[in-house]
Amino acid sequence: MAAWGTKTFEEDTANDWIQELIDSEDAREFLSESLSIDPGYIEADQAAIVLAASETLIALLDEPRIGVPGELVDWVGDNECDDVSDLPEVALPALAKVLGKESELREIWSDSEDFDGWLENIESMREVITQMAQL
Repeated sequence: MAAWGTKTFEEDTANDWIQELIDSEDAREFLSESLSIDPGYIEADQAAIVLAASETLIALLDEPRIGVPGELVDWVGDNECDDVSDLPEVALPALAKVLGKESELREIWSDSEDFDGWLENIESMREVITQMAQL
């Protein structure tokens, strides 16, 4: 059964992404690539990865938000990641894309009764990352 919920890691793709991050040889590069998106339509899986990478960025630069799995919290605590302080500026347009009209994930959620909760989660994340980008 697939995981599905309004929080970032209540989705299978985001949870699978955690293991890819843990296994990556260069965590900073992996995060940067996860936040880099092509112009045009963004598929649901890619949007979920952007959200997971954004949550990870917040955890690295501040503290994990509610709902971040223990596996990722442990990784952040043990991580020797290169400086990621420039990545909030990469995350902001990626988050805007996830929330935009050319986002499959937004299309899926817009038909859900939980759309407002999903949107609130991302807007909250975007607010934190905006503050980080201004530092």
